[in-house]
Amino acid sequence: MTTNSNEVIIKVEDLEKQFGGMESKALNGISTEIHRGEVVFIVGPSGSGKSTFLRCLNLLEVPTGGNIYFEGINITDKKNNINLYRQKMGMVFQQFNLFPHMNIMKNLIIAPMKLQNKSREEAEATAMELLARVGLDDRANAYPNQLSGGQKQRIAIVRALCMKPDVMLFDEPTSALDPEMVGEVLNVMRELAEENMTMVVVTHEMAFAKEVASRVIFMDSGTVIEEGTPDVFFTNPKSDRLKGFLSKVL
Repeated sequence: MTTNSNEVIIKVEDLEKQFGGMESKALNGISTEIHRGEVVFIVGPSGSGKSTFLRCLNLLEVPTGGNIYFEGINITDKKNNINLYRQKMGMVFQQFNLFPHMNIMKNLIIAPMKLQNKSREEAEATAMELLARVGLDDRANAYPNQLSGGQKQRIAIVRALCMKPDVMLFDEPTSALDPEMVGEVLNVMRELAEENMTMVVVTHEMAFAKEVASRVIFMDSGTVIEEGTPDVFFTNPKSDRLKGFLSKVL
């Protein structure tokens, strides 16, 4: 998949993250740009810093060095209210993080009503439209414990989309699912990519990355080792480290 947009939606400059008590840095000077409409997949071995990098993009992890610009605003500058920008950055986690005591509709409308001052009618209309799109409009009154893992993850994606974000961040969204449920989540993500939603995806799903990504980034030891379009990345890796990684996962 390719994107024609030259507009930079996220710019990362020399990003560093060091957790207390650790000698080595979890992120060690990462710089990259993500353009509007681009679908960027981040892959690499466990412990390479992929999820830390993703969580830094909306400051769920606060960097210890470097800058992150979102739509031209330096969100690492403490003068800026990160909560305003998080509303434009949908986040989907490994675990679904749905409120167990609320039915699905309440899970979906609480943020638009509280954070964006949407009326209940408007929030519910948006939620129902999105539920229908992922084939779960009949589950609006169900509770999370009545849903399968794949259904919960689709609801988690809908919850993020209810805020009408400019970018979607996915942190290994299929890693907690049974294999037969992975496809239904990937189908929703595939549709979003086809609609030019800007997406940053941390994943182990290499076949999906090959199919959907406009660019793939390989991380190891907190640094970007190599990146490129899927056709080049998977068929003509340059670094020995990436060659070794792909030989194990493909």
